[in-house]
Amino acid sequence: MEIGNLVTIVGSGHPLQGMRGKVIGRRGQRGPDDTWILVFVDQRMRSYLIPESMLRKDEDEGVLQPGGYV
Repeated sequence: MEIGNLVTIVGSGHPLQGMRGKVIGRRGQRGPDDTWILVFVDQRMRSYLIPESMLRKDEDEGVLQPGGYV
């Protein structure tokens, strides 16, 4: 995932599951194949560190969304 990508939180049991956000940074390794991703969640108006394994890149990137993302 690259900075600026729109993502959906899909981690089973994650408190923000189903919310959408925008990748604003990368913050190191969580495990061998998992990176901490800094995601700005528009619905909460703040950023969260979320493991990359709990994120899915949105397919409709580049389409204007209600949250103001382009």
